[in-house]
Amino acid sequence: MKTIAINSTKGGTGKSTLSVIFASALVNAGYKCLVIDADASNSSASFFFDEGVPYEIVKEQNIFNVFFGGRIQDNAIKTSGNIDLIHGDVRLNEFRSTDSLKKLKRSMQGLEYDYVIIDTAPTYDNIIGNVLTASDVLLIPVHQDMFSYQALKYQFEKLADLELDKLEIHIIFNQFEKPMNDNQNTYRHQITNLFFADEVFSHFINNNYISRSSVFKKYINRRNYQIDSKAETRKSYEEIKSLIYSVLGIIVPEGI
Repeated sequence: MKTIAINSTKGGTGKSTLSVIFASALVNAGYKCLVIDADASNSSASFFFDEGVPYEIVKEQNIFNVFFGGRIQDNAIKTSGNIDLIHGDVRLNEFRSTDSLKKLKRSMQGLEYDYVIIDTAPTYDNIIGNVLTASDVLLIPVHQDMFSYQALKYQFEKLADLELDKLEIHIIFNQFEKPMNDNQNTYRHQITNLFFADEVFSHFINNNYISRSSVFKKYINRRNYQIDSKAETRKSYEEIKSLIYSVLGIIVPEGI
């Protein structure tokens, strides 16, 4: 089992979208997945329910219960596909400290999944520390702006404190805009160069990026909208395919 965390201390970088895309691609490739939403303000897991989940079930089965000692097996909600889900919970706003950074890791021992995908809040606290300690791979989506650069420097300072030597890190440019020449969009080009010039994290930048496109908004908001090799989505499909292969060595099937 491999656990993949998607985290950035800056909001709006596409963490939830990336979580949904990775989970969908892995399930379509035939892998059994668990998606955990550790964000108090958003539940990306809801994407996978065609008709939603009754409030009573979400109230009883969620990540908040896991942090209070509940078993993951008892809090995972089954779907009709090859995927199980653990919802986020607003009560996480009141729960920002734990007695151990290994609580989540211990609760995941013995799970029978191929992959676990964990979506997170744009924060750094003991919940995030638990997620990172339990993970094998960390995906950090960033934008080409000064705030993303500042957030990334802060995030790497915190990662150094955790001393997670075996954590595989991929910094991913999301909503990337490649300048046509050196004179176009000079500011964005200069900010991009800041990332690549930083000695602390430049070697963690993945060579594959996700370009700015309306395709992803349609994918999240339109049920049954697929990203594949058709003309409208071909570029996005190829970028996702290359990114997932570079991280996991998996070839994404047609139709995410």
